[in-house]
Amino acid sequence: MVPASRVIIVCVTIMLALVAWATPGCAAPPTSASSPEPAASPSTIVLGPGLVVDRIAREVRVEAEVACDRGWLEQAACKAGTREHESLLAIAVTPSRIHAAILLLGLEPGHPGEWKPAADGSDAVVRVAPSGAPLALAVRTASGEVPLSSWITDPVNGRAFPAQPWVFAGSRIRSNTKSMGPGEHYVADRTGSIVGLVTFGDEVIAYDEVLSDKVDVDAPEWQATTAVIPAPGTRVQLVIRPRAAGASR
Repeated sequence: MVPASRVIIVCVTIMLALVAWATPGCAAPPTSASSPEPAASPSTIVLGPGLVVDRIAREVRVEAEVACDRGWLEQAACKAGTREHESLLAIAVTPSRIHAAILLLGLEPGHPGEWKPAADGSDAVVRVAPSGAPLALAVRTASGEVPLSSWITDPVNGRAFPAQPWVFAGSRIRSNTKSMGPGEHYVADRTGSIVGLVTFGDEVIAYDEVLSDKVDVDAPEWQATTAVIPAPGTRVQLVIRPRAAGASR
């Protein structure tokens, strides 16, 4: 049986799509000068300011802002007002809407990764890898488009970040706390986890390796590639596509 929470998300997505199809003449919402968005056409679905699904190009375009260009990272993209100090991009669009946009590409979510101490009391850590449709993420700026991965590096060990290690994890649905009232909520809408690096367990899009957010479990690994990242505050687009079959991670 399909979980009720997934049914809710799919129903919301269908309603958004029907609205977009019913108003093909609407113009796209204003976007930044650095990454102009063309007017809506029969091939695009505008799901709100800063969020467009292009059915022909098979991509989701999300307006974003460079949050930080140096230092250790825990996320590649977060919701504005949450974890900008440790994230490359800050995004005003609600994470659940980004989830809905990816569904409109025909992609299936899986689940975020998780980690926990071994039950035997040892120092071992049990890690459960995230799952979901493989994705390719890029950043589009005024000077062109580059893989999001090119903004992430390990200068301490001289390692390159994998080219496209992303999966559509889909965050999680949880019952509301008593203070929130009845119902359920999409966890990433509250925590802001859009594209993860360390594993908080609530990411819309997850890095396919499980890295603890606790430094006594896993030492920090990934930093911002300062030399290639525009200044904080620069407007850009996060572009989300299905990863091509056979393409390397």
